[in-house]
This record gives sequence, C-alpha cells and structure tokens, in this order.
Amino acid sequence: MTMIRFADITPEVRHQHPDEDRRIRGNPLRTSQEYFANEVHGVRSGTWSAEAGSYRIALDEDKHEFFHILTGKVEISNEDGSATLAYGPGDTGVIPPGFKGVFDIVEPASKFWVVTERR
Repeated sequence: MTMIRFADITPEVRHQHPDEDRRIRGNPLRTSQEYFANEVHGVRSGTWSAEAGSYRIALDEDKHEFFHILTGKVEISNEDGSATLAYGPGDTGVIPPGFKGVFDIVEPASKFWVVTERR
C-alpha cells in the first residue's frame, strides 16, 4: 500500500447542479474532485465547493458522509426543517445512513469529505 497526498493528484473536476426536483432555493453550482476511491472497502474522499442555495438530500441506507468545512457556511436540517445544525470553517460533522433532509449553502462553501458505503 502506498501513501497518497492530495497535492500530488490531479483528479477530474465535476460540475453539477442539484436535480430540479430537489431544488429549494437557487440552483447552486457544485464542484467536486474525488482524490481517492477504494471500491473494495467502499471508501471515497475528495473536495467539494458550491454556490449559495439549498436542496433536498437523501443518503442511501449503506452510506455515511464525514465532512470538514473549509470555507463558507452550510446548514443541514431534517426533512421537516427541524434540528438544524450550522457548520462553518473548522467544523466537522457526519451525515448518517438513510438521512433525509435539506442541505442549505448559506454562504458559498467548500469542504473535505469522506464517504463510506457498506458492501
């Protein structure tokens, strides 16, 4: 196994908007780069940035997302708008499997993320 350093990798840059049926506010352009993927162990990691806006999210039952906010401000709430948590630079969180809610990018933001998916 070889150690990796993100600075040594030039990943593909993906740009996308939330699907129209998931949009709540705006149509934030999201940019992501996947620096690491290990399909055998179900682990992926990379960086993400986005413009302000909000949209509905739904994680699969076998998927966790760990994230660390680098810039900006995001708020994540349950589907009904309850239990809103705000994250800013330096904040870290986990979105649990099966979570359904709203991802609100209050200020343009960026994050480092790690996703695990059970096989």
